[in-house]
Order: sequence, then C-alpha cells, then structure tokens
Amino acid sequence: MATGSPGRFQELLLEGMSDSESLPAALEWLTEYCGAGTVQMIAVSDENLILDSAIFGSVDLELFCKEADYLAENPRTKVFDIMPTGRIFHDADLVDAETVRTLPVYQEFLIPARIGQFSGAILSRGEGHIVGLAIARPYEDGPFETDVIERFASIVQSALPVVQLAEQIVDTRASSLLDLFGPQAHVAILDREGVLLRYSEHFENLLSAGLIRRDHFGRLDMLSDEVNFALAAALRGTNGLAGGRFSFTRLRPERTFICTVTPVPALKNFGGRSGHAILVLDPLLAPKRLDRHLLRQAFILTDAECDVCERLYAGDTLAEIAEGREVAISTVKSLLKSILMKTGTRRQAEIIIKLSRFAFDYHD
Repeated sequence: MATGSPGRFQELLLEGMSDSESLPAALEWLTEYCGAGTVQMIAVSDENLILDSAIFGSVDLELFCKEADYLAENPRTKVFDIMPTGRIFHDADLVDAETVRTLPVYQEFLIPARIGQFSGAILSRGEGHIVGLAIARPYEDGPFETDVIERFASIVQSALPVVQLAEQIVDTRASSLLDLFGPQAHVAILDREGVLLRYSEHFENLLSAGLIRRDHFGRLDMLSDEVNFALAAALRGTNGLAGGRFSFTRLRPERTFICTVTPVPALKNFGGRSGHAILVLDPLLAPKRLDRHLLRQAFILTDAECDVCERLYAGDTLAEIAEGREVAISTVKSLLKSILMKTGTRRQAEIIIKLSRFAFDYHD
C-alpha cells in the first residue's frame, strides 16, 4: 500500500471527472493507496446502460470489454436503486457461495476477468443515472482485509463532495453550451462512441418523431449505415479532435439536415471532456433571415441599404423593392450601387452569395 492522503485523490478525481483521459491517474493512485488489484469508476443510467466507465489494475481488459453484455445480470448493479449513497457494499452482501458457483456472470465474466471479489459504493445519484466507485481483485484472493476496506471507505467519503462539484460543473456547462445555440436548435452533446449525453428539446423532437433514434447502448443511430459511418468518422476526427460535416435526409426535402460536429471546447483549468463533441442538425430548408446588426458591422451599411439587402435575399426584384419602399426605382439602383461598392461585389448575384453568410434560422 502507498502512503498518501485522500486529499491527493480528491485533486486527481476532480481533474479526472472533468477530463476522462485524466481519470486513470486517479484510479492508479487509488489501487496503490488501498492495495487493491483493480479500481473502477462507472456511470450507469436508469435503463442499465453504461454511460461512462474507467478501470485500472490487474483486470483482464480483453475480457472486461464484455462488461455491458453481463450488466443486466450482474448482482452488483441490482442494488443501485436501493443502496444509500456513500455506503460500502460487498459481494457477500449480495450473493452466497452457491450463487457464485452457478451464476454465469461470475463463472464466465467476473472470475475469469480477475474481478471476482468486489467492494463498492454509490458516489452520486444524478438525473437518470448513478456514479459508482469500486475496488476488485481475483476471486481466489478472498474478501478484502479490514484495513483495505477502511482505506477505501475514507476515499469514498472524500470523493462524495468532489463528484457532486464536478457534476455541477459539467451539467452547468453542458446546459450552457446547448443554450448558446438558442431554443430552436437541434443540438446534442455526444461522447466519442456516439452516446447521447445531453440534447435540446428540438433534438428530442427528432428522436420522438423517429427521424433518428437511440440504440440500446444509448448511442445515436441515424438510421443509415452511410450516415452512421460519417458520424463515427466526425466523432473520431483528426488527431483525436472531433470535427466534420455531412448531411442526411428523410423522404422529403424539408427533412434534409446539414450535420456539423465540433469538439466540446476546453473548460478553463480542467480541460474539456476528452472526446465529447457537439452535434448540430441544421434543417437545410429552414427559413433564414439576415442579421442586420452583423451586416452593418461588416459593411457599414445604412438602414436603407440593409432593407434592400433583406429584400434582395428574399428574392424580390428591384422594381418590387421600389414599390415596397414607395420610392423611384432609380433610388433603389443608387442604393444597390452603394451596396456593391461596400461589399466588394460586381453583380447582384454575388451580393446574394455574400449575404448568405449573414443569414440565420428564423422562427416566428
């Protein structure tokens, strides 16, 4: 066992909760501090889906990849709903020797994976999920000694406020990111495997309508192998940084969406959740309106010139603009000449192309 204090684990855990790639360092420290063979931190949804999982130690990682397959039958997960937060529980509280001998999850998974002996605790109960911390070792080593459990219990108590703080930071940040796109946006936050972590109300409407769906692992399914491949490639990105753009359509043109994937930006000192990405679904034929403020800033246009730009972008002819403004067509032509000069364009068609960069979704 290593010397140290729970305070060091708190520092490592807070960093790891904000950046999942830093979490193994906290778990490595904990294996040495407790003298445990393996340490795992896991988030599980109310639907028994693994939302996030990090493990370090002597576990057989190749076999452990089957964790999700055995989750529903694992006695350790069946007490999540009733176990008080912060209380340590063990295999002996859940099963007897005969159950271990006959239950496939022990014989086919937990014991061969060298995690047959277990002690764990619930650290947090969030909206629709729990976060747990556990130590484990080979079944033949027997239950953990009293001093190991005492060390683990002190770690659990020190971890409770850290997990609460980290979840508040991440939840507040996720909500803020979604809010940045406005109330009408179809936007979601996904992890690198495509699991939906948070999404807007309008994104949820697409799920409810069946235009897209969430599979039994919680991953976003675009209902097309080609589009799912494009999404996976965008989430992988380049050099581990998510990013990409693709499109998908559902039967009718008005159900065509441009999909943009960008990485979740860094969060001050803690960094962004590694691999988490923002997905925006932009309806291709959604009505758009020019942002007059941006036009004035970019080209120093007058209000009258902005009016003409709006009418041009809407498809009106010069005669229709003159009639609508109740001015002579020569006045509109003079305004158009000024717009051409200020925007650095030579033809009316070029103005429309340039104006499209200042057009954003419009909702009544």
